[in-house]
Amino acid sequence: MRPRPNNLWPTLRVAAATSLIVAVGTVGGCVSPEANRPSSVRTAADDRQASRSRQLREDARVVGLGADTGGVIATVNGNPIARSRVVELLLRAHGAGLLEQLIGLELAGQLAAEEGLSVNESDLESEYDLALRRLSDPLAMVTPDDFDRKPAERVLDSILDERNISREEFLMTIRRNAYLRKIVSLDLAVSEVALRAEYDRVYGERAEVRHIQLGSDGDAQRVMTRLAAGDDFDALANRFSANASSGQNGGLLEPFSKDDEGVPEEFRKIAFSLSPGEVSEVVKIGEWRHLIRLERIIPADERKLSAVRDELELQLRGRVAEEEMRGLFSRLMREANIDIRDPNVREAYTRRKQGQP
Repeated sequence: MRPRPNNLWPTLRVAAATSLIVAVGTVGGCVSPEANRPSSVRTAADDRQASRSRQLREDARVVGLGADTGGVIATVNGNPIARSRVVELLLRAHGAGLLEQLIGLELAGQLAAEEGLSVNESDLESEYDLALRRLSDPLAMVTPDDFDRKPAERVLDSILDERNISREEFLMTIRRNAYLRKIVSLDLAVSEVALRAEYDRVYGERAEVRHIQLGSDGDAQRVMTRLAAGDDFDALANRFSANASSGQNGGLLEPFSKDDEGVPEEFRKIAFSLSPGEVSEVVKIGEWRHLIRLERIIPADERKLSAVRDELELQLRGRVAEEEMRGLFSRLMREANIDIRDPNVREAYTRRKQGQP
């Protein structure tokens, strides 16, 4: 059983400042009749205009106006663009997010070294495959075990492009998670209560469903039209589902219980509300749309806990590790002594940690 998905990165956008350059030449170039008023009676609008003027001048400086002694990264019709200007602009726009990734990797690596642990290529490959599966398949825990990397890689490329995240940043997260997994696995234990809950989840009453995973409302509507015309659900899943693993099996998923946290709550709720053979309306889970058909409700299994204890404990340890990794990472970030020297990045990083835009 694979660990359940967790939330990955926040969206990062690089903002363009070049549109502000045009206005810079007019700032301070004329005198308003209001300029002679005492500062004590200036309005909030005046303060905002002064602040905007300062920002315009700063943006112009960053994008390349004025002399600079840094190396030249490019020339435009013979005029140089300094490397330092590009670096500073990137730091202001994107530095806080990248710095957070680097800090997380450094903290996880430091703790692993203290514990005498390291990660190898096999660890990284395993972590990478796990991340690929999560990104491409929100139902990874109940999708059949065979896994096709190629469509998952395409989903990864699309997500990284949409969120303006480089593959290098993604791989930093993979390495960080590999360190965290090694650390929490040292003394990971599962309680008897948790084991009993896992037994109920795996061997209690479960739903067996087929689904068709689609990338847009338009795709979902087209498939629904074909279903209404009498097309076979299994064949449509095989042809159109974006989930390659379940799609090649006619959309069939492994059975899951009402309390299986590895399956999104809305998906579970809809599945258990259907009658056998009934197809749901479109269900949106994250970035995906799903059509769900209930195959059957499977009664609780008669096997004793003692007969499946070892198998359940292995599965449960994988899921508990995910929870422990998140908790450990939060604690490391909270307790670390982080000194950010660059003032622009420090301000952006502080806003980011406080959840401000």
